[in-house]
Amino acid sequence: MKPLTPLWRRWRRFASSPFNRFVLILPLFMLAATGGFVLLTYHESQRALLGEFRAALREEVGNLELVYRQEGLEPLREEIAQRSGRSDALYLLTEPDGKPLAGNLKRWPEGVPLVDAHGVAFLDPQDGSTVAAEVFLLYGDYRLLVGRRAIYEQVGAHLLRNYLALSVIVLLASLVCGWIFTTLLRRRLGAITHTARAIRGEARHTRIPMGKSGDEIDALIAELNAMLDQQDKLLDYARQSSFAIAHDLRHPLSNLRNGLSELGSALKGSELVEQVDTLTGDVDRILAVFSALLRLGRLESGARQLQRQPWPLDELADDVASLYQPVAEDAGRTLRLVTTPCVVEVDRELLGQALANLVENALRYGEGAVEVGVRADAQHAELTVRDHGPGLSVVEQARVTEPFVRLESSRHTPGSGLGLTLVKAIAEAHGGELLLTAARPGLAVTIRLPRTAAGSERID
Repeated sequence: MKPLTPLWRRWRRFASSPFNRFVLILPLFMLAATGGFVLLTYHESQRALLGEFRAALREEVGNLELVYRQEGLEPLREEIAQRSGRSDALYLLTEPDGKPLAGNLKRWPEGVPLVDAHGVAFLDPQDGSTVAAEVFLLYGDYRLLVGRRAIYEQVGAHLLRNYLALSVIVLLASLVCGWIFTTLLRRRLGAITHTARAIRGEARHTRIPMGKSGDEIDALIAELNAMLDQQDKLLDYARQSSFAIAHDLRHPLSNLRNGLSELGSALKGSELVEQVDTLTGDVDRILAVFSALLRLGRLESGARQLQRQPWPLDELADDVASLYQPVAEDAGRTLRLVTTPCVVEVDRELLGQALANLVENALRYGEGAVEVGVRADAQHAELTVRDHGPGLSVVEQARVTEPFVRLESSRHTPGSGLGLTLVKAIAEAHGGELLLTAARPGLAVTIRLPRTAAGSERID
């Protein structure tokens, strides 16, 4: 069973595509329809041929019975002897006791009843072919049997051969037509997918190319392009508004912070110093939020271009771990470094900031030892920060990277809810992604980057 597993997986991947299923189902449907039509035609043809057979046999029996009635037994025997030379015909005239008098059959066929004006079918004892016959009891209890070899069976065999040939033609035609249709449809959907991937990367203003047919797919493309235009306007407005608000408020808040600092210095020894320090800390947190918003806005708007250069990720991880080692020791925590040498073209400043955010989150919200790891394969390089705390549920993992989302467990801890959002933006700006997985115990947060510089230089 094990050798079949890869084949089964490849088959499941192949059959998972609706286009491949269409290419497979269409020939089966056409074969079923053709088979039903041929089966109906076969039965109708056989019934019609058998009816003509029976009518011709009854007519011939009637003629022979007329010869017997008008001319007697001997002329009938001569007539049967003359007709017995035909290769497709069988005749037998017997006495009442079954003794043959004339014909090319040596004896009365087994299983054929002696019923007057009765149609029968039996196997020719000479070659085993099917014979359709009529039985007639003449005056004086003489028995007359007139039969023909069933050429309708040959017609059936001919129909069967034609059906097999037709099935092959229908199968090939269906496969070719299905393949051509799905190829054309895949090509158009591939253009949509390629454009959507480009829009997600650095070509936000790219639009899906329209076709010339004006069909339903072109109508869909037109609606998608209109939706993208509208979305661009809304995104530009939201980014410009948030960027402008953060930029305009940062200066008065900085002035307020400086004024509070000077006021605290002037009030040394007073009971109001503690309140001033508290207010100063609140303003610092607000400024940190605005700084994060500005950095996020610059990344998402493309104002902050990546300064890529080859950089050892293990060295970057070592620098960040060294920076937070004293913080971990003060908190009674352990910070471990598990890395492998890996060089990737990255913006060192941005990626170092992202990794620092992850380590800070692990020390602030996690428990136990914090592990900073670097590993790589042929396609990807990964920076992972793992703690040994309670971790997050699947629902929480999906929400925690959204802007300003703070879970209930972190409500009483200082923070803006933008840390992971900024890390995700930095990862995607490098053409990578941010992954959150349950480490059991704890949570593992991974920045996965491509080994080449194929990632986007910016997020538009």
